[in-house]
Amino acid sequence: MSLYSKKLSISMPWAIVIVTILLLIVFGAISINMTNKTILAEEGPLWVFATGLVSGLVVTLAQFCLSWADAKAIDRFRRMGVENVLTTRDEETYYGTLIQAARSQVDVLGLTATRLMQDFADLNSPKLEKHTLEQALKNGVQVRILVAAPEQLGADDKNKCHVNRENFESLAAKYQNFNVRYFDATPIASFVRADNELVVGPVLPGVKSRHTPALHVYNSSPYAASYLNYFDETWNAATSLEQMPPFKIAT
Repeated sequence: MSLYSKKLSISMPWAIVIVTILLLIVFGAISINMTNKTILAEEGPLWVFATGLVSGLVVTLAQFCLSWADAKAIDRFRRMGVENVLTTRDEETYYGTLIQAARSQVDVLGLTATRLMQDFADLNSPKLEKHTLEQALKNGVQVRILVAAPEQLGADDKNKCHVNRENFESLAAKYQNFNVRYFDATPIASFVRADNELVVGPVLPGVKSRHTPALHVYNSSPYAASYLNYFDETWNAATSLEQMPPFKIAT
């Protein structure tokens, strides 16, 4: 589902200025309507409004100057298409909401996609929230999962890869809109894309991805473009689930 096709963009500082002007106009009109005196008369609307305005403006301008730098910083993030900054990716509900809201496409890039499968495609769980990804498939959402080939993984991750592959094959047998591919490299980033939104973070050696930060951005963001292009290029060169050789159990 497209969250927006066109969006009116206005910077935070200018929004503050516009709101301030509108409030002045409103309160000025109220002051005029609440007295029988002419505008320029002593203790008339202009006099009353001006005496209150001076002290109010001093405080407002002081606050405005202090908040201007913060507003400019927020505005830069907004213009870059940044929706949120996550200090950790260990937020099942956050990702679940994105996948649940998807209406056309979900793309996943990761090392093994273990947490994705455990959190949203646990075929043996009685909890509805553990079937979020399968529900998306039932709704016709195209799901693509791109993970590292077993040869690129350590012993622990290879075992996860084997378990996940069995789950991948079970879903692929039920849904034609579910596709998995393996690429011959170690990913340096992982992400979940749901329609026009993307949550992306780094893959750090020796650090579990759930403990690393991530950015929630819109696909229109220049930050997102390089990751999405990388996904598409890697996907086109990757090996499909059906073409993968049988998993070799170490002896």
